[in-house]
This record gives sequence, structure tokens and C-alpha cells, in this order.
Amino acid sequence: MKQQYRKTDVTRRDFMKTGAAVSLTAMSVGVHGVFAAGAERFRLGLIGCGGRGTGAAIDCLTADEAVEIVAMGDLFEDRLKGAAATIKDKFPDRFKFRPETMFTGFECNKKVCGIADVNLVISATPPGFRPLDLKAAVEAGKHVFMEKPAATDPPGIRSVIASAELAQQKGLAIVAGTQRRHQKHYVE
Repeated sequence: MKQQYRKTDVTRRDFMKTGAAVSLTAMSVGVHGVFAAGAERFRLGLIGCGGRGTGAAIDCLTADEAVEIVAMGDLFEDRLKGAAATIKDKFPDRFKFRPETMFTGFECNKKVCGIADVNLVISATPPGFRPLDLKAAVEAGKHVFMEKPAATDPPGIRSVIASAELAQQKGLAIVAGTQRRHQKHYVE
């Protein structure tokens, strides 16, 4: 049986422009809402300290001198210690996490999100864990940057949708790591 598709007046280019505009708006709303009145620092919590998580943290630190990392979590202690050493080596003045804000195990996402100083959570765990990270962060009132894909199965997708709805109610921003949709020359 051949499927029938409706033709619309929306082109792929229009869709991409709109998607980029929505993403950039969400990012700008999140950035302005992250700082408390008079706050001078932007404090990150990292969940998932493998190569991608460490890279995302370094990207944030490179982007602005007001950024510091105050909490980290990973399932495995060796990943956590490796990321901490890399970040401390590259940014010793903005290495603000202490042993009591470094967490391992399956509950590390909730512990990172429970740190009051954290403004933004970076979720760079394996895709199956990201819906749990997002839920913990939104429930704790944190803005979120999460790598793609946001989820890998129908229950995970439903969880992401529910967390996104709660984030909207709380005025929180969620941005996914679809960098091509944020790079100016790709958007154009």
C-alpha cells in the first residue's frame, strides 16, 4: 500500500529557519534567566564525564570567563577523576568543585542537580540515561544542555516531553546538542 503525503507550503529551508530561530530564542531566554540578580558567575554541573562530557565542559569554559564548574557526576569514578584532572589542568582558576560536589553511581544526576550553586546542567551521559538526567535537572529548577539524541525509546521520549512541559511551566531552557542548527553558516 502506497502512503499518501500532503503537500504543504512549508519548505525544508523554512522549517530549518524556524527551528533555528526557536532554538536561539530558547537559548537566549535561558541565558538571561540563569543569572540571579547581581550574580557574576555562571555555574555548571556536569553529568557524564566521558570524552563528550569533558569536551562540552571545556567548550563552556572556553566560551566565557564567567563560567565555572561546581559539580560533576559519572557512573564510574575513573571517568570522574579523569575529567576533573583534565578540566583542572586547563582551567585551574575555574575548577570550583570539591570532593563533596563530585558524585559517582546511578544517582549522581540527582546529586549534581541538588547542588544549589548550579545554574545549568550538562547531560552527556549515554542516551538511555538522558531522560533521567533531564527530569532530575528540571525538577531541581536547572536549565539543561543535553547531547543528542535526547532519548532512545518510547518511554524515554515520553519522559523528555513531560520534562519539557514542566520546564516550560518553570521558565527553564532546554537545549539539545544539535550544533548544526545553531551555527550561522548552516542556518543560512
